[in-house]
Amino acid sequence: MRFLDKHTTATVLPLFLSVRSSTKRPLLFPTTKTTHPSSLSLSLSSSSSSSLEHNNMPRILCLHGKSQTGSTFSNKIGGARRKLSRNYELHFLDGPIVLLPEHHDQNNGGKNDNNNNDDAPQQSLAWWLRDEDGEHVLIQEALDYIARETKGVHYDAILGFSQGGTLATVLAVSGIVPGVRAVVTSGAPIVEDAFDVAMKIAAVSNPNRDGIRMQQHRGLRVPKLHFAGERDVLVSVQSTRDLCE
Repeated sequence: MRFLDKHTTATVLPLFLSVRSSTKRPLLFPTTKTTHPSSLSLSLSSSSSSSLEHNNMPRILCLHGKSQTGSTFSNKIGGARRKLSRNYELHFLDGPIVLLPEHHDQNNGGKNDNNNNDDAPQQSLAWWLRDEDGEHVLIQEALDYIARETKGVHYDAILGFSQGGTLATVLAVSGIVPGVRAVVTSGAPIVEDAFDVAMKIAAVSNPNRDGIRMQQHRGLRVPKLHFAGERDVLVSVQSTRDLCE
């Protein structure tokens, strides 16, 4: 299992949130240890967006990896979660897809983001899948789901692990979750299909081409910190580097 180091998470994310200037290119930090959050389980893990509206603390949207849940993500980064929760409200969202055994066989050669069988959640969730031709499917449904679940709630940052990290980047660049000031991911691969679908959604919601370009410009300038593991057998450093590009 891959984890985001609790001290790194709790130190870097507040630093990113305090950044006033922004960079066009995200940062890539290859590490000898694979860094990956799993699902964060606070009292907010099953909360609806309406329950978040009355809290004035800065909010972080936390997105788990494939075959995990919001709860397992929370538990895996418990130390960082406790430290962050002193100053930030963490919202751990569950993915919309319940994985069946055949999904594990058809996707990533049977591999998933929660490869510790002793610690596997009772329910395995995902944000999207791959079909038999290797195409990523159900991406639009995932983005529509995120838009519904986060409607009316402002998030200052997004923290994502693996598939959830790719999703976090897509949400920030496309503006589907507006107002994000920082993105931190770990072990997140490039998924071109996800960006293509997000841009199509943005085009429908904003037919003005100049408006779309402005949103992409803002999204690309959101500070992003991407962790990659040199020993990660699931997501290569190059794939995360491509996500930075």
